[in-house]
Amino acid sequence: MRPNDHPTVSSFRILSRMLNLYRQIKKQERFFNNHLPIALAGLVPDFHQRFSPAHIKRITKYWQLGLNLVCKNLYNLTGKELQPHEHKRIVLLSVFGPLFDDLFDDKILGNEQIISLVTKPETYIAVNDTDRLVTKIYLELLRNLPRKQLFMQQLRAVSYWQQESLKQLNDNITEEELYRITYNKSYYAVLLYCAVLDEYPNEEMRGMLFPVAGLMQLTNDAFDVYKDVHNNVYTLPILYRNFEQLQQHFMAEVARINTTLWRLPYTEKAKLNYAITIHSLHAMGWMALEQLKQVTTGIPTVAALRSMSRKSLVCDMDNFEQKRKWLGHIRRITNYSDSAAGNRPAFITITMPV
Repeated sequence: MRPNDHPTVSSFRILSRMLNLYRQIKKQERFFNNHLPIALAGLVPDFHQRFSPAHIKRITKYWQLGLNLVCKNLYNLTGKELQPHEHKRIVLLSVFGPLFDDLFDDKILGNEQIISLVTKPETYIAVNDTDRLVTKIYLELLRNLPRKQLFMQQLRAVSYWQQESLKQLNDNITEEELYRITYNKSYYAVLLYCAVLDEYPNEEMRGMLFPVAGLMQLTNDAFDVYKDVHNNVYTLPILYRNFEQLQQHFMAEVARINTTLWRLPYTEKAKLNYAITIHSLHAMGWMALEQLKQVTTGIPTVAALRSMSRKSLVCDMDNFEQKRKWLGHIRRITNYSDSAAGNRPAFITITMPV
């Protein structure tokens, strides 16, 4: 088989991979809940007072996505194994990430203060408990990274796109600007996790990660329509409800990911496992978009969207029929190719940053 050939993935292979991932994640959760306070003992001695169950749930979500979809998935693709010191960095970044996001979302710091913290953490003077802990974890990460400047560079990019995402609080934001923010804030968050690894992905792999990250954020936005519309956050599924266009774009990006993946010089098994894992999330995004397309037909305004029930707007993945459909969509998306797309370019072209 030539390196860029795209084999057909069976339903059995999809089910087997998903069951393995499910068992792996359940095992990880038990380990993480027991060992997180121990891992942070030196940095957060008052762990149980500092972090509520809601905080810990949020940290766990960051960790699971960063570990399984980004770090471990990339290493499995390239035939490497995560080392204990890399696992520790991933945990630290997963605690750092939501706290850093709060600096923007909760308006804890102004933009100039955040820039100062990111660029000169050694001399930054904290003004509250949150930025004090953020600085403490940031410095600990920098002390243990193989590429300190790269991490700081990626964090500056994350900061920039977090600041840009505040434009999503205004309903006059353009569709083009929403696409740029959607993709870039997710892409640099993914690269931030890559920057804590001993092996940073090469240029071709980073090119593949751009649409991967974009579809991850589109998936998140599709699932969060009910929450976002009530918080006056304007995303593509809320402000520009052209779901046919979104789905055309979605599948063109899937073809772009798969084409790049099958050109990479790794084993067929490793590429299949990578594709199934990453597309397991994308398949949920597709299902959420499909539901939104059905329930919002004839909905003319954001105000009308806001009046809809949570049940209508949230894609419930917990019942058996939905899980069955999900497995089918994973298979379809994993098997999707340029030939299936008719060699058409993405309906909306999103240019990867240089």
